[in-house]
Amino acid sequence: MFFGKKKPSIKDAADRQLMEEIYRVRDRMASQRKLVGSFREVDEVTKAQLDLQAALFDFLHREARERRVSGQLVEQMAARYLEENQ
Repeated sequence: MFFGKKKPSIKDAADRQLMEEIYRVRDRMASQRKLVGSFREVDEVTKAQLDLQAALFDFLHREARERRVSGQLVEQMAARYLEENQ
């Protein structure tokens, strides 16, 4: 009975932003781990920052699972991420 344009879903846009943030945090965490791996001695501040990034990634990942982000969106984001980094 409803005619006209399909309205964009707020959930889809929010899920897309969440997935982008997850990939950004994951990249930051990986680069920090690589940097920490190159040092012989690591100070407590750097360890705390790495732990904070890991906790943030875990929180965002759990949030995505709680929101039930569609598998299709995850697939699209993963493909885009791989394309950008090759």
